[in-house]
Amino acid sequence: MNRKWLPGLIVALLIITPVAVKLLRGEAAKAVEAEPVALRVLSPSILASGTLVYESEVKLVSEVIGRVKEIHVREGDAVKAGQLLLRLDPAAALAEISRLEAASKQAELNIQRQQLTLTTQQAKWKRYETLRTRGIVDTNTYEEVATQRDLSEVELNSSRAMLRQTEAQMKEARERLAKTEIRAPMSGKVTAMFIEVGETAVPSATSIAGSDLMVVADTASLYAEVNVDETDVARVARGLGAKIVPAAFPDRSWAGTVEQVAVSPRQNAGQSKSYAVKIRLAAAPDVEFHPGMSCRAEISTRKDGAAKTLSVPVQAVKYEEAVDRSEKGKASVFVVEAGKVKKRDVETGTADDVYIEIVRGLRDNEEVVTGPAKTLRFLQEGERVAITVVPQPEPKTQAGES
Repeated sequence: MNRKWLPGLIVALLIITPVAVKLLRGEAAKAVEAEPVALRVLSPSILASGTLVYESEVKLVSEVIGRVKEIHVREGDAVKAGQLLLRLDPAAALAEISRLEAASKQAELNIQRQQLTLTTQQAKWKRYETLRTRGIVDTNTYEEVATQRDLSEVELNSSRAMLRQTEAQMKEARERLAKTEIRAPMSGKVTAMFIEVGETAVPSATSIAGSDLMVVADTASLYAEVNVDETDVARVARGLGAKIVPAAFPDRSWAGTVEQVAVSPRQNAGQSKSYAVKIRLAAAPDVEFHPGMSCRAEISTRKDGAAKTLSVPVQAVKYEEAVDRSEKGKASVFVVEAGKVKKRDVETGTADDVYIEIVRGLRDNEEVVTGPAKTLRFLQEGERVAITVVPQPEPKTQAGES
C-alpha cells in the first residue's frame, strides 16, 4: 500500500465512524414534557393597582369656634350613630342664651305695658271722638289724642317685632350650643384624631390647625379603588370577581366583586387615561385592613356560563416577529407525532395565567410540547422525542371564588 494515502484514510475513518455508530444505534430521543390539547374554560384577567378604602368616611369639623373641653373616644374606638364624641366649652353659648332670655322677658314686659297703654289711648280717643261730635272738644285736641293712640300701637308692634327677633337669635344661640357637641354621623370606627383637650377648634374650609377634629369611617364595608387602563375597561363590568392583594401582606388576599365602574376617565401623567373601579371586599378576619394602603387587583373577566375553548399551556406557544411590522407575528407549537415533533402554525386567542386559546391550527387531544424551556427553545422539526410524565396543573378558578 502506498503510505501517502494513510493520513487521509485515518481522517476519513474518524469522520465516518461516529456517523455510522449513530445510524446503527439510532438517534437518541430528547426528553420533553407534553400536554394534550383540550377544551377548557379560560379565566382571563386584568391587572390593576389602587388603594384600600372604606365605603363611607367622614372628616368631622367644627362649625363654631371653641376650646375642646372633653373628648370621649380614642383612635380605633368603635362608635354608634349619634354617640357623643367630643364637646367644646359651652360657656360662651350659655352666656349668650342667658342674655337673650333676659332680653326676651324684657320684650314681653314691654309688650304688656304697651298693650295697656294702647288700650287706655283707644278708650280716651273714643271719648274725645264723642265730645268732638258734640262740639265740646276742638279739632286740635282730638287729633293729638288720635296721634297718641297711633304711637302706642306703633310702639306695641315694634316691641312684638323685637321679641320675634330675640326669639330668632335665641334659636341660633341654641343651635350654636348644640354644635359644641360633636356626635358620630354614623356607626363605625374612629380612624384618625387631629385635636386634643385644651386646643381650640376653628371652623374653616381650609386645613388649618384646629379645623379638623377626627375621622369616622363605616368599617363594615371594605373596598378597593383601582385604576383600570382605558384599553381594558371595556371588559370590566359589575359583578365580576376579583382578587385583591395588599402591598403590606403580599402572601394574603381578599376576594372581591366589582361594584362600580367610573363613567369618566382620569387623566394620568403621559396623556394616558384610566377608569376608577370600585371593588367590594368580602370579610377576611385574618387580613388586617388599613385604609389608604396600596394594593393590586386581578379582575377576572370570565363571565358566568363561559363556554369551553380549545387551549394549550401558554409556555407551549412560540412567537416569531413578522418581517413586515405591519403584519402580525406568527405563533407556533411543536406537535408530537409518531415519536417526532412537527412544527405547527397556530392562531391564538384569549389567555389566562395558565392556558391560551387556540383558534386555528390544532385538534383536540393532540400532544404539544410544553418544556423543559431550554429544550423547547432549541427544538427542531423532525427531532425524536420521548415524553416524560408531567403532573397536570389544577384548573384555575375565577378570581373571587373560594
